[in-house]
Amino acid sequence: MLRKKLSLPDQPEATRPSEFSLIQFNNEPKPKLLTVKPATKDDSLQPATGDAQPLPSELNSSVAEQHEPLWQRVYQLELQLCDALKQIALPAGAVATYDPIEYAVELHLAYMQRYLDGPKPILFLGMNPGPWGMCQTGVPFGYVPAVRDWMQLRGQVLKPISELSVRPVDGFACTRAEQSGQRWWGLYQKICEKPENFFRNCFVFNICPLAFFHASGRNITPAEFKGASKTRMQQVCTEYLQSALELFNPLIIISVGRYTEDRVKTLVKQNLLDPTRVQLKCMPHPSPRSLNNTNWHDKALQWLEDNGIMPHLKA
Repeated sequence: MLRKKLSLPDQPEATRPSEFSLIQFNNEPKPKLLTVKPATKDDSLQPATGDAQPLPSELNSSVAEQHEPLWQRVYQLELQLCDALKQIALPAGAVATYDPIEYAVELHLAYMQRYLDGPKPILFLGMNPGPWGMCQTGVPFGYVPAVRDWMQLRGQVLKPISELSVRPVDGFACTRAEQSGQRWWGLYQKICEKPENFFRNCFVFNICPLAFFHASGRNITPAEFKGASKTRMQQVCTEYLQSALELFNPLIIISVGRYTEDRVKTLVKQNLLDPTRVQLKCMPHPSPRSLNNTNWHDKALQWLEDNGIMPHLKA
């Protein structure tokens, strides 16, 4: 059962245009965090039988769904994705699965509601949470100072089920630095200055919201899965990525690293994603574990310039 770890003060969809326009995509952050009840299997509607009259909720369910905020529809999809991923057998040596969508839900929803306040033309795709980033904050590449001080997000963080002593979850009290997140958000903080300038046209989404750990505490990424577990992991991530892209409906998809790029390419090969209707790009992953990645900041800066992304990041 989850236990409360720390409590911090609370803080605080537009019709998609046919062509990209900075003015049309300029959204103001929503000030209030709403509470969303996670979907369960018991929530599904039952068809009317005999002479029974259908309930109003049955008649209007599809209409109501269309009027749900984008962030709420994406969150519901994430819950389904997490459930599907938890059915996959863990690789040898893996003893713990962390689900920050569950135990850091307040911070995660604060991120979603404030910064996914409508369609974004640019979608960055990350892989999965890091131990000192999203595992602590519920935010992709969630380097604590960036989430707490730059994004100004607030929320309660609980303890994950089967927490490892070598991989504790302390929320904003975590003093370890997530190097990938430090590099990632440090770059955009320098370019954009304010988070609103980044999220006006961009959003970051992980195709796998779960983290997996060896008994020693070593992080096991989805790319390191083997055999049948690897195949199933790829299938589930690809399937739900398709659904996510239908919700996000971006103009530009930027895979952060080769693993996410391979999932996007799979959708193209299966004729489930039309590369003539959306630009597909891949930029280097900020992880220090990646080869020849000591000067990621300079490489990423040049990549953003060369690929025409920089104008969309500046005020």
